Amino acid sequence: MEIDFKDDFNTRILSRGYEYYEDGLVEDVLLKGNIVTAKVLGTETYDVSVEIDNGIFIDGDCTCHYASDGSYCKHMAALLYYLDNENLDENNNYTTKEKEIRDSLKTINKIELDDFLVELLIEDRDVYDKFRLRFNKSFPSLTIEDYENKIYSAIESSAGRDGFIDYHESWDYTKNMHKITSEVNTLVDNGEYDLAFEVAKTILETIPETDIDDSNGSTGEVADSCIEIIERILEYILYDENILAKKILDYILNETKTEYLSNYSIELSPLLDLYVERNIYLDEIEKGLLDALELGKSKKYFWNAKHYVDILVDIYNKEGAKEKIINLLKKYSADGDICLKLVEEYLKEDNVKDAIILLKTRLKEDSNRDYAYKLSDIYLKENMMEEYKDILYQLLFEYDKYDIDVYKKIKHLYSKQEWLKESENIINRITKEERFHFYDDKLLRIYIEEKKYDDMYNLLKDKDMSTIMEYEQFLLPKYNKELISIYVKCCKNFASKAYNRSMYSELARDMLHIKKMKNSENEYTKLFEEMREKYRNRPAMQDELSQVL
Repeated sequence: MEIDFKDDFNTRILSRGYEYYEDGLVEDVLLKGNIVTAKVLGTETYDVSVEIDNGIFIDGDCTCHYASDGSYCKHMAALLYYLDNENLDENNNYTTKEKEIRDSLKTINKIELDDFLVELLIEDRDVYDKFRLRFNKSFPSLTIEDYENKIYSAIESSAGRDGFIDYHESWDYTKNMHKITSEVNTLVDNGEYDLAFEVAKTILETIPETDIDDSNGSTGEVADSCIEIIERILEYILYDENILAKKILDYILNETKTEYLSNYSIELSPLLDLYVERNIYLDEIEKGLLDALELGKSKKYFWNAKHYVDILVDIYNKEGAKEKIINLLKKYSADGDICLKLVEEYLKEDNVKDAIILLKTRLKEDSNRDYAYKLSDIYLKENMMEEYKDILYQLLFEYDKYDIDVYKKIKHLYSKQEWLKESENIINRITKEERFHFYDDKLLRIYIEEKKYDDMYNLLKDKDMSTIMEYEQFLLPKYNKELISIYVKCCKNFASKAYNRSMYSELARDMLHIKKMKNSENEYTKLFEEMREKYRNRPAMQDELSQVL
């Protein structure tokens, strides 16, 4: 097919793409509608796709780094040259490799082919499982006991002699379990929902019992796959109340009470949203979540409370039960998020008084800055300016110490003349605090706001070079010479401690920074010569320094 595409690519990319095409690096070309996909061989094998409409190149995509920002790469050009020069059967939905295999199969005796297939299915369990699932009606169905054996075998085969799955073995665990969840997804596709749910549930319940180094998130991936399977099942069956839907619901609600899986960061409760969206089993969900919330009250920290309350609020909103929403939120408002949700409900009803009382009460009990910020928003909106100013000062000195945005809000409350004195009072209070250096970064932002560059210099001059460089732009106009001296000293100190190529490279970058500074020629030359002489027996350092000569 003739394609108009060359104006969309630069000359160099076109040239390289044509070379790739000429070298036969375009494989597995597949046409589906206006989209053509292929494999293009390069440093690695890249997946490439282009969109063609009436012989005009519309867009392209490739998995190479060059195309990651939307640029058109040589791999796309190679595919386009292929399409421009080869006779592609537009009705052919097979890749090059698929066509080759199908053509070969036509030449093989059917009895020999059947014998080979039987032999392959006996020898390779993975192939057998895929074959059986593809042609499930011709094979006896597996039972949950069969899948349990598969699951425990997969876990055992991943573990060492002591039964522990270490970090490296955990990749095998993930791969083995994903083989099973892939099978289970096929069960869902085939409508075997009950069995699929039982298998997914069984896998989930093995996770807390599995002795594994999970620092790479292996069990989380497996759990997510199982939850996605249950979600898929619900998407298919939640058109009305039925036995399996109720069975899954009971399983989820039981988990909200026991938190057996939640303790391992496996959350089933978001699946309840599917039931609520479809108005199915709302009474059972309400009762189950209220029971779970009551059990949770005895815990020091009940992190699921907000989500359970959110679900209940959705149910009550469907019923138009505003009073039930308020009572629910009041009952569990010890949770910070729920408290703020109650505040929002008050404000919806223009009940500003109760919203303020609640926030002030909670703020005394729990110094949660979110309460203070919410109060400040309400005071400002209600034009309660004295209260607004007071809460801003509380935020600045207690709840969100020295935050620059709070500082700026306070600044807007003063005239220019008044602020000269007030800003000094605030800065003096900060610098007199025993641990004020803990907040250096925040104080520096205040200095920038007030253009107090002398104070900034005095605070920064003893810091490391990288810290000073963050604020260099504000200091250079007045302290260029001083900064050069400080940087030279920093480089000398760093060089005395450097011991590997990475550190030598960092030293070279810092020295290059000095070299680029205004009026730094003499200081830089002296520093460079000293580094060359003092560390002449460190070839790796000398190699890095030669890059900034």
